[in-house]
Amino acid sequence: MSFGQFIALISFVLSMGTIAVTYWIGTSQGTAELCNPFIDGCTDITHTGMKGDAGFIFRGGMIAACAFFIIWWQICRTWLSAYTVTTGKKVALNAMHFFGVLAALGLLAGTAVLLPEKSATHWGVHVRGANLFFQGMLLALTISYVLTLLARKQGLVVPSFWVKTALMGILWFMFIAFAGVTVGVELSNGKRIIEWWATLFIGLYLLSSFWDWRGVRLVSE
Repeated sequence: MSFGQFIALISFVLSMGTIAVTYWIGTSQGTAELCNPFIDGCTDITHTGMKGDAGFIFRGGMIAACAFFIIWWQICRTWLSAYTVTTGKKVALNAMHFFGVLAALGLLAGTAVLLPEKSATHWGVHVRGANLFFQGMLLALTISYVLTLLARKQGLVVPSFWVKTALMGILWFMFIAFAGVTVGVELSNGKRIIEWWATLFIGLYLLSSFWDWRGVRLVSE
């Protein structure tokens, strides 16, 4: 497994795994409602990881995942850099990297302020951070997809291209059909369902690079 593949895999496993484990612990300890959140939307992701043991795991796991998200975007930049030599593409590459890292930092800040007691949580920071993650990530992934499409025409091998295409189409459909993915203190069941699916599809997009980054390695010169 190359370094690039490791980052793609750990970014998915750490983020989605943390959410799955904390939801299982939360439902076991009675701090989260048991249902199929992808269908019923009985709870949002935030409230699965606030109280009890789940809260400690959620904060630690998601903050660690944010660090790997930042590395993921650096690798994505490096992977595409040889195919972005024109001024316009360089600007797009910088914008992709900026919004991707900004999204990760937003999620980090929004997660760090979560506390077991709802009244003690800085909800303004959490809501802004979570929304920055979804909106910044969608923008960064879109730019990344367009640059990948152009680089593929120049000869870049992208084994996961059609998977990326499907995921990008689904994310934009959700964004347009449901007026974006927005997080608030209280969400309707429908918004909760969208939050769960959007998070999963973003995670899968990050994971898709596992098949593209076989040649991305750490090299000492």
